[in-house]
Parts: sequence; structure tokens; C-alpha cells
Amino acid sequence: MRITSGYLKNRVILSRIGKETRPTLERVKEAIYSIISDKIIDAKFLDLYSGTGNMSFEAISRGASRAIMIEKDKEALRVIIENVNNLKLEDVCRAYKNDVLRAIEILENKNEKFDVIFMDPPYKDNITHKTLKKISDHNLLDDNGIIICEHGKYEKLENNIGDFVKYDEREYNKKIVTFYKKNI
Repeated sequence: MRITSGYLKNRVILSRIGKETRPTLERVKEAIYSIISDKIIDAKFLDLYSGTGNMSFEAISRGASRAIMIEKDKEALRVIIENVNNLKLEDVCRAYKNDVLRAIEILENKNEKFDVIFMDPPYKDNITHKTLKKISDHNLLDDNGIIICEHGKYEKLENNIGDFVKYDEREYNKKIVTFYKKNI
């Protein structure tokens, strides 16, 4: 797996062995960043269910100012930290081992706000809606920010969830990428 664009283009991102982590496919990653290119420069990026950190490293490479990655799996977190160190991104990336729903509460307590929030929860758990609602309840999205949800085809997301309104949705084989913004 590689970073596809920006100042870290073609740098390798490590992934854990096995099927426990499901990194965003390169063509899907390229499509997402093409859609959100105007939102990345100087963005504060939150990566929930981070896996390898792939989406955060791409955001930093394309101009995001900082990235926070949340991952509860110990081995996946080890790989993320190894990637941060290999890419020399220690001053702009932080990775935390925590349950995402709990991490959202902690981030609110620290008065964090994000311009771009990306989430790719385990498809079998059907927790995208619950995670979006939690983000809304804890007001983590900047007023002009966006949320990108990568989820399985079978998980249908409503047009309105909490304070958010769906503004785009794309299908890629067995996955869907849904985009939300604040309903202001």
C-alpha cells in the first residue's frame, strides 16, 4: 500500500498480516480525495477505526495540518505508530488506542473540532449510524466540515442523522462511501 499523492507520494504504508484490517482500496481512496480536495489543505483530520492510518497519511501528504487516529486493536495501533515513525510524521500525527465511541467523548472534553472526519468501521458491526449520531451529540465537526463514511452496501444511511445531512453517496462494488455535512 502506498501514498498516492502529495509530498509523501509513493511512500509505503505498512499493513498488518491477515484480514483483521481492511485498508481503503487505492482507487476508492483516490476517488474520495478527488471529491474532497478543496477541504484538505490545513485541515484537522480525524480518522476513526483507523486500521493502518492510510487515510490520515494521505491527508497529511495532501496538505492537512494534523491528523488524529483512533484504533482499539492493539496490533493495528502498533502498525499505525510504526507508519507514523517511518514517515517521520510524529509532530503532525497522533494515534490513540481507544474505543471510538469513548474517544469521541474524550475529544469533546478536550474541545477538539475537525474539518474532515473519516470513518471506516468494521462492516459486520453496522455502527456507522451510531458513530455519526455520537459525533453529532458531541459536536466534533467544524461548522464547514465534512464526514466521510466508508461502509458496506447493506448498511443504509439516512439522509439526516443528528445535525448532519447527506450530500453525496458513491458505490464501489461491495462498499459505499457516504458524505455528510452539518445541516446549517
